[in-house]
This record gives sequence, C-alpha cells and structure tokens, in this order.
Amino acid sequence: MVLRDRHLISRKSVPGVLGTLTLCFVFPLHADSVDDYVRTELARRRIPGLAVAVTRSGKIVKVTGYGYANLEHQVPVKPETVFQSGSISKQLAATVAMLLVEDGKIVLDEPVKKYLPDAPQAWNGITVRHLLTHTSGIPEYEFGKDFDIRKDYTDDERLRVVYGMKLEFPPGSRWNYSDTGYMVLGILLSRVGGEFYGDILRHRIFEPLGMKTARIISEEDVIPNRASGYRLVKDEIKNQKFVSPSNYRTADGSLCWSVLDMAKWANAARTKALLKPDSWREMTTAVRLSSGKTYPYGFGWLIDEWGGKQVLGHGGFGSGFTAQLSRRLGDDELAVAVLCNRFGIRLGKIARNIMAIYEPELALNEKPIEDKEPGTTARVRDFLARATAGKLVESDLPFLHGGFRQKQMHDFAELLAPLGELKSLALLEHRDLGDDVERRYLGQFEKATVNVRIQFTADQKVSDFSVQPR
Repeated sequence: MVLRDRHLISRKSVPGVLGTLTLCFVFPLHADSVDDYVRTELARRRIPGLAVAVTRSGKIVKVTGYGYANLEHQVPVKPETVFQSGSISKQLAATVAMLLVEDGKIVLDEPVKKYLPDAPQAWNGITVRHLLTHTSGIPEYEFGKDFDIRKDYTDDERLRVVYGMKLEFPPGSRWNYSDTGYMVLGILLSRVGGEFYGDILRHRIFEPLGMKTARIISEEDVIPNRASGYRLVKDEIKNQKFVSPSNYRTADGSLCWSVLDMAKWANAARTKALLKPDSWREMTTAVRLSSGKTYPYGFGWLIDEWGGKQVLGHGGFGSGFTAQLSRRLGDDELAVAVLCNRFGIRLGKIARNIMAIYEPELALNEKPIEDKEPGTTARVRDFLARATAGKLVESDLPFLHGGFRQKQMHDFAELLAPLGELKSLALLEHRDLGDDVERRYLGQFEKATVNVRIQFTADQKVSDFSVQPR
C-alpha cells in the first residue's frame, strides 16, 4: 500500500478476470463499509473497474474509483473516469423533450405522425407521451436482425426499418420497455429542435449544469480519462464489440460521463433545475394505461418504493458498460451513482446495497413472505424446469423484452442446468405492475441460489422472466 494525494492505493493479487490479476483499489484514507462491499463485488462478479458517487442533499459524501479503467495498461479507475451511461441517457432525452414542450414546439399528446409525417398508418394512435413512457407498442429492435451493429445508418434508414415493425399491442394499453421508441424520439427531437439532439443536450443541459465530461459517445474523438469496455465470453474477459459511429448517436443510450457528472445530474433532478416544476412532475409521474391502472415509470425514471420511501432511478447497459442511478427522495435526498466497465452486470442491486449501508431500511427484502397463490408458484416451478431444459418457446413469452430469441433461451439453460435440482422456491415479493403481476422468488438449487423474477398478464401469460445469480 502507498499513500498518494491523501488516498490509499492498495494493490492485491486475486483470481480475477484475466487469471491471477493485480487489482488496484483507490479509496479515501478512512475506508468504510462501502469500500469493503464494493471490493468484494468487484472480485466476485469479475468487474474490471467501477466508480461510485454518493450524495446527500445534493452534496457528495463519497466518490471513489475501484479496479481498472483499462486492463491492458492497468490504469486505475478514479472519480473522473468516463464510462458509457447506457439507458440512463433516456432521462436526458426526456428532459430535451420537455424543454421543447416548454418552447411550444412539442405537445405530449399529439400524434408522432405530426412530427414524423412519413410514419405508417398503424402509428396514428402513437403520441410523444407513448414514446417517453414505453407504452407505444413499438417493439424492441435487435442487432443482427433489424440493424447491423457494424453498419452506419442515416436517420431516414433507421426510421424505414422501424416503420416496418409490427406493433406489439395497441398504444397505451401496456408497458413494455422499448429502446426503439427512444431511438425514434431522438430523431423527432432533432427534427423539431432544428439541430442534432446531442447538441441540444450540450448547450441546454450539460453546459448550464457544469457537466464537463458528459457528451455523446465518439470513438473518433480523444476523450480524457475514458474507460475501456469489456464483456465476459465463455468465462473469459474480452474487449467490447465494435459498434459503428451512427449507433452511438441514438437517444436510447448514446452518452458517456463520469460519476461526478452523474452526481450533478442527480442534484439537478433534486432541485428541479432547467425545467418548470410542472414539467418535472410530468417526468416523475407513473404512466396511466388505457385500463386506468398505472405502471411505475415516468419519462426516463422508474418509480419505486423501498422501505416505505419513494425511490426514482434507472439502469443502463452499453457496449461493454453498465450504469445505475438511484435516488431516495426527501428533504435530505440520498442518491447513488454507479458506473462499471463490464457489460451484463446488474448494478441496481449494488446501488441499492450501497444505499442500505447509509440507510438500512432501504435494503432489499430477502426474507420469504406468505405465498397465497401456491398454484402460481407451481407454474413458476414448471417454467423453471422447462427453462433449464431449454424447452421454452415463443408462445411461453409473448411480451419478452427485446422479443423472443432462441439464444436467450439457450442462455437460460446454460445458466440453470449446471445448478442441479431445484430444492426450494420461496416467494419474496408480489406486486402489481400496471395490469400485470410481478412475483420475485429465491430459488435454491443443489449448487447455488438464484433470484427469479417473473411477470404475468391478466390472462396469465408470462410477460417477463429473468434469472440472476445471487
């Protein structure tokens, strides 16, 4: 260990992402429980590097980098390290939309066809609000099927592809996360705003808020302190896939920034900067479906309740990166921003566990609750058995985020099959999500324990399903 600039730099050899790896951890002299927890997760989840910022009432109370921003050169992560933001950028796109609403250039409940006249007749019922709230019915695009990740597209070429997609459901009747909808939104914002939406971000959000690292991703530009992105392939760390420049210009997830700028953004949301109070209220109000029920999502903000306290947040995946921003609301708002340079890491739980170190009542419930629907749990057991055997088919998951893909079914089987026999399935949570019901379980297999989340429609179809190792 060495002391440098009032920080303790600790190097430790551990089994890691590249065999036995020397990990470099940079943390304040008074290391606390957050450091211990994050270092453990870094090694356990094989994360090359991670940055955390914690704010209380808008003031940073902790900001630290862990691990490596670049494995080849062993460059340690620091607070200024720049990571891709993934879908957290939807909050910024939504803010641009509301700025244009306040300018009188967009009306939320006007048809998208008013702004994109070439849109198909099937889109007559889709409004700007539907794009913002993931209730348009526009399906999720898929690289390799709808778009080539290595090809550059013009906005018109992207729209032609999307216009040819069949809507999944009548606009406003369901919530189903759609990157495609935000891709369309970004093009709409550029056309209505009269300039590329990324430039609107720069001069109407980033510059006023003093966000010095936030910007549209560019592989061509030299970006100081930029982290390299990684992914895990057959238990081996690989560099992120090549993505064409045009795929880094869409509004569904095209930003990069540091946790310092994430903290500034969280504080802007806390103080309701840039927009009128009514606009912020729109952005953070749960969307009302055509049935009259609400789904806990606003404009780029997921709305939740932890330990009786309201929490707003969002996660993001990029090519080789993962991000999470969570805010516990209140006069003394607590916010946690986390960025890491490995694709596929669920940072939501890490962010929540960090928040729970400061406020234990925010911890995720891991204790079983009474199961009043044993028949539903029996269905989940059967569903898990078929997932383990690789026998799920498209009709089993009619609303799966991103559409049904056989590779995804293979991934479920690849994860579950080595775990052995399912010994127990304990219900942890049961809640309504719009017209759907979500149930969260703790699945105890012979060799490991996993978290299982499954969602059912009103007619008992599975609308979402995920399995995560603990």
